[in-house]
Amino acid sequence: MAEQETDVEFYYVDVDQSPDLPQRFGVSSIPTLVLIKEGKEVDRSVGAIPEPQVKRFAHS
Repeated sequence: MAEQETDVEFYYVDVDQSPDLPQRFGVSSIPTLVLIKEGKEVDRSVGAIPEPQVKRFAHS
């Protein structure tokens, strides 16, 4: 999806490799999407969602 949605930056975090990052963002369930705009969290989605919903989420 990252190749299709070029106006949005997607980042994948391996929570086993970077355990401090999920803690910093209060992530307790995987998968979790965190939408950040201008350095601030503006939305969050917890749990698996279909691709069309991820696209809507990314552009909200």
